[in-house]
Amino acid sequence: MYQHNQLIERAKKLGVKVTDVSSLMQKDSAILDYQGQSELVNEGVPTSWINVRSQYYCDNKQLTKLAYETLNIPYPKSIPFKDAQLEGLEAFFTKGRKYVCKPLDATNGIGVILDICSLEEVKAYFEAHKHLGSLFMLEEQIEGADLRIHVLGGKIVAACIREPAFVMGNGRDSLQELIEKRREVMRTQNPQNFLEIDEATKSLLLQQKLTLTDIPVDKQKVQLKYVSNMAQGGIATDVTDSIHPTYHDWVHSLTSYLQTSYFGLDIITSDFTKNPNKNAWVLEINARADWMHHTFSEVRTHDMAGLILKELFIFC
Repeated sequence: MYQHNQLIERAKKLGVKVTDVSSLMQKDSAILDYQGQSELVNEGVPTSWINVRSQYYCDNKQLTKLAYETLNIPYPKSIPFKDAQLEGLEAFFTKGRKYVCKPLDATNGIGVILDICSLEEVKAYFEAHKHLGSLFMLEEQIEGADLRIHVLGGKIVAACIREPAFVMGNGRDSLQELIEKRREVMRTQNPQNFLEIDEATKSLLLQQKLTLTDIPVDKQKVQLKYVSNMAQGGIATDVTDSIHPTYHDWVHSLTSYLQTSYFGLDIITSDFTKNPNKNAWVLEINARADWMHHTFSEVRTHDMAGLILKELFIFC
């Protein structure tokens, strides 16, 4: 995992003893030792910052919403379902409203389908995605920008607006060539980020009346994915210094309630500079939040590896 390697390399430069235990853990893992302190790190995230309570709340999207309810944090309403009978879903639908179907547990954006408008579409979704898990969620679809907040030490250290993968036309290159150029940029940022031409991409291109051989006009924005997942080519633009102060209040409440000081917060907002109690809805919390995209975000980047090590070992 690229972010793990970045953290390990920075630790070595700072004089931290690194013992690789990846073969034992069956994942990118290491023990970091510095001046009598020891920390087990999995995939770039310190394990002492993750507790059982936060994992249960964060890994189950419906359980997470009970925390939002307790803390009076706005969130989109949803209902879980687990079989083809789909009991109770028909009553949940409101005519004219769009919904999202997704697995109840985290899947890095896999299996997330937007613009669901009928029970028949939910049934079709279930048949196509039931191999992903035993529980799924039908959720109100909220329109707005995808805001990701990263919390470290109980404080917001980075925030960005994430957009689904897209390319911008230049009037010369074909769509396929533009995608290849975008992939090359992604490889320099994070080799583990992939931009695949899957069924979702094909559907979007069809909606935009484009094929891979077409040449988009100059400054024509071509959307390639429905979801702004950073493992599927998403693009991040930093807004850390511009978010409304109330987001810090939300983070303080969640830190106390979940008893954890490290997590990522996914939010939909119509304006991140305004009071989120009036125009934002929290979607998910990630107890093992990836942080790599904050190191190559547009406008501003963050030294996430350095911030993590400083928090762990109190470097001067």
